[in-house]
Amino acid sequence: VAPDGRFLWTANRGHDSISVLTLDETGEKATLVATVGCGGRWPRDLTLDQGGQWLYVANERSGNVSWFAVDAETGVPQRAGSVEVPAASCVVLG
Repeated sequence: VAPDGRFLWTANRGHDSISVLTLDETGEKATLVATVGCGGRWPRDLTLDQGGQWLYVANERSGNVSWFAVDAETGVPQRAGSVEVPAASCVVLG
């Protein structure tokens, strides 16, 4: 969930995608905004940086971690890069 509570992202493993949803003011109603490719195969984990500007995706079956710039207005991530990580299963930011 975005730091301001406006957006939610989900990993869709069978579809190899990320869904972007907006959340209402109560956080109880979600509306699908977009679905984008995850930058690999079998997205196992998603992590958002503390500022809500970057979304990182561990793609287990393709063995990579992709990162995306998050549009502040729409929440839609745009792929910015990728690095090979065999059997990537999670992303932890320190």
